[in-house]
Amino acid sequence: MSATLHTNGHLNTMGLPVVDFKHIEQAVVQAARNLKNVALFAAAPFIGLVYAMALPFVGLVMLALVASRAFTKSPAKAAVKNVVLLAAAPFIGLAYAVAMPLVGIAMIAKVGYQAYRTPVQTA
Repeated sequence: MSATLHTNGHLNTMGLPVVDFKHIEQAVVQAARNLKNVALFAAAPFIGLVYAMALPFVGLVMLALVASRAFTKSPAKAAVKNVVLLAAAPFIGLAYAVAMPLVGIAMIAKVGYQAYRTPVQTA
């Protein structure tokens, strides 16, 4: 719903005050700007705390990135790969030793189930 006041540009002659909406708009914009500044002032210690807590992790990630870039350019890449595989070999063997009996039981169960489902041929 809206209403329109037709004054033909003569507000003062009708006894109505002239309202300058530009000043009101500027005051609202300034109030919003001040509110934003107060909110940032109140949040600044917490933002700083987050940055201070994240700094060690960011540093470690950057160190890892720089080290990985340097490592990929070095000829020692193959030697380090072999050393890592040598260190991991006992654990890989242990995983196989633990998993293989379970895999064998599953294979026997599968073959037994297939034999159970297959009809017997009589001659």
